[in-house]
Order: sequence, then structure tokens, then C-alpha cells
Amino acid sequence: MNPEKIRKDFPIFQERSELSYLDNAATTQKPEVVTQTVKNFYEKKNANVGRGLYDLSHEATEAYREARIKVADFINASTPDEIVFVRNTTEAYNLVAESLDFMGDIVVGEMAHHSEQLPLRKNANRHGKEVKYIETENGKLSVESAEKLIDHETGLVSISHMSNVFGAENPVDEIIEIAKAHNAIVLLDGAQSVPRMPVDVKELDVDLMAFSGHKMLGPTGIGVLYGKKHVLESMEPYQVGGGMIKSVSKESASWEDPPEKFEAGTPNVAGAVGLGAAVDYLNQLDMEEVKQHDIELTSKMIEGLEEIEGIEVLSPEGSSLVSFTADWAHPHDVAEVLNQHEVAVRAGHHCAQPQMEELDINGSTRASPYIYNTEEDVEKFLEGVKEAREVFKR
Repeated sequence: MNPEKIRKDFPIFQERSELSYLDNAATTQKPEVVTQTVKNFYEKKNANVGRGLYDLSHEATEAYREARIKVADFINASTPDEIVFVRNTTEAYNLVAESLDFMGDIVVGEMAHHSEQLPLRKNANRHGKEVKYIETENGKLSVESAEKLIDHETGLVSISHMSNVFGAENPVDEIIEIAKAHNAIVLLDGAQSVPRMPVDVKELDVDLMAFSGHKMLGPTGIGVLYGKKHVLESMEPYQVGGGMIKSVSKESASWEDPPEKFEAGTPNVAGAVGLGAAVDYLNQLDMEEVKQHDIELTSKMIEGLEEIEGIEVLSPEGSSLVSFTADWAHPHDVAEVLNQHEVAVRAGHHCAQPQMEELDINGSTRASPYIYNTEEDVEKFLEGVKEAREVFKR
């Protein structure tokens, strides 16, 4: 990893050379190749896909198909037909909650992002199912808690591969094994993991997985629902309309096969093509090195924070981001002082209010590095936190 060299690929760091951007768990910056790919599509290949009999439409359709292939290869899906393009992880979860027919109760992580748990809770309320929560232990999902909760009455287990609060890789292999032993469907939230570590859906043996393009250098408004072919085939479409039908009469309609069955209307073709370019960029790197780079920078931040009086670090060792609280200031105040140093972090409950309630805190400050962050960013961050303490301890 050479973050100094990587930064040169990102126009925002040329425009804002002093910016230390440490809010990558929320969204990542975009390399020029991604923005230029989107621009090039609109300028040279723009047409609706799958519907035109002219060359330009064929070119747009091919670009869209190639993007699906790239994403499938990136997570080692068996076929591109297992990749459904959606707007983001949130839409993917809503699609599953509305379309997947399953018997039994739902088990989710206590740390689950609102976008992970709320669609499933809506499903449970509609069908009279119980929602059970896997406890968090030292910043990770508790395998012991999962063993107690997942049983023959469980229909769906949804787990975060990596929490956006704690940043640690969860013991998903063990929890998936428990779920499979009880014939439960497994849905994985890969929003934080897919951008920053190798993810192999075959090796994990998940039935469904969701992630967002904007968290992995891609455009906003494009995301992915991966599903095993037979699982997607068993699901009803979430939305209906043009582009996802085989035939329509006044009395009936029949749907296309997946993934088209779930992509009603004109899709975000430029977004998908941009995501394909982001995948190409990440493929030039070693995803294991990306993972280690994030962990190393986070470890330096944790080490520095632990030397500052009044700081409590929430993230365990080996995390890819750090969340912390300060007994001398609200998380928002810490973030504002950092902002004055041109250090961008996130503060609040990180869309995980039930987890915050369990921790008995009103939120945390979170710093999340990525491929273009340097040790200098870490030093600026720590200096900013130290100054915040001086400001609020007066």
C-alpha cells in the first residue's frame, strides 16, 4: 500500500490538500477513473439498456452486463445472475424483507445498522414473527449468544460482517455454521467488509449479502444484493413495472428470471458502470493489504487515544475503525474541533441506537481510515483530539 501515491488519483485531495478524511465508513471518496467512467458513459454510451435494437443501446447494455460480471467476480459469486443491482444496502434489505418467503423467527445482531434491522422488524411485525438479538461482547457478535438464540424455530439470521460502530470483523463463520445446522437462511450485511477485505460468498456460504457502491469508491445510488440463484428464484419481485416482465396481459403477468426480475424500470446504468470501474481500481490493489492498512492506522489511533485522559475506546484490537467516547465532551463537540483542524470524522449513534442504549451512551466519535489515509492523517487526528480535551477541560 502506498497511500501517498493513491491520493494522487483522487481529485478531492488535490482540491483540498489539507483534508484528512476519516469518515470512510459513511462513504468513500472517488478516484478520477470512476468519475471519468461515469462521465464517459453519459457522453458516449448513454442509452436505455435491454430495450433498443440500435448500436448505442447494445453498447450501453454490454457496459451494464460487464459491470455485473465484475461485481460477481469480486465477491466470487457463481454467476453474474446472482448479482442484483439496487440503490444501496438499505434497498437490498428492504427487497429481502418484502420478497423473501420464509417460516420462522428472525435473529439479528444487537449491533445491527438500522438499515439491517428495521426492514426485518417490519417483516416480523407483518407476519407475527419474533425478532431476537445476538448480544455484543467486546465489540463483536457473541457466538455464545448466537448459539442460545438460533434454533429450529429460526427462519432467518442476519449478521453484520463488520460493525460500523466497532469496526471489528465478526465471527461470522461460526454463526453461519450454527444457522445452517438449523436450516436457517443467512443474510450478511457486507456494507463495511466488502470495501476493505477479501470477501468470498462461496467460502462464507451465505444465502444473501448486501453492500453499497459508495462505500467502495463507487458512485452513490448503486448497491448490490447478492443471492444464491435458487434463493433469488424463490423470491417474488419487490417492485413491478417495465423491464422485469416476460409478458403482460390484462389478466396476468409473468416475470423475468433473476436478476432482471428485481430491477424494475430504467436501472442506474451509469452508477453500475461506475461501480465496475471502482472494482477495477480495487482489483489493482491487494484486498488483504487494504485490510491490513486500515487495521494498522486504526491501531495507531487507538494507541494514541488510550494515552489521552478521559477517553474510552469502544473498538477492540484488530478493528478497521475506531469509535470512542470522552467524559469531558459530547461526540459532536469533539467532531467539531476536529473539523476545525480539517479532520473529517463521524459523531453520533451511527444508525445503531439499540446498541448505544445497551452501552448506555448517547453516541460516539468515529474515525474510519481507508486506502488513501496516511500516518500524517492519524497524527492530525490525535492532535485534534488532544486540543479538544484542552478546550473542554478548561
